[in-house]
Amino acid sequence: MITAIVQFDLPADVDRQKASEIFQRIAPLYREMEGLIHKYFCFSDEGKGAGIYLWKSREAAEKVYAGVWRERIKELYGVEPEIQYYEPLLVVDNAAGQIRSAA
Repeated sequence: MITAIVQFDLPADVDRQKASEIFQRIAPLYREMEGLIHKYFCFSDEGKGAGIYLWKSREAAEKVYAGVWRERIKELYGVEPEIQYYEPLLVVDNAAGQIRSAA
């Protein structure tokens, strides 16, 4: 598994409400995305948007980020996204009452 954190500056006219509307509109595109386990759409009061993704592999993530997805980010927000990859080592899952290895 690999976690990817994608960050980007939002245009000045995109507030929390508008970001939520955009995220709602594009969320269905992620339903059938190969290799994607989870995605969180995030907004900060500092004018940034972010996606936190959990992928089956880095290869699956890079395949998506290299294609149409990157162009969609640039089209929606007018910026190039910043992508960071992290290997999850341990998971605290309070819903399941577990602490477990992510491997």
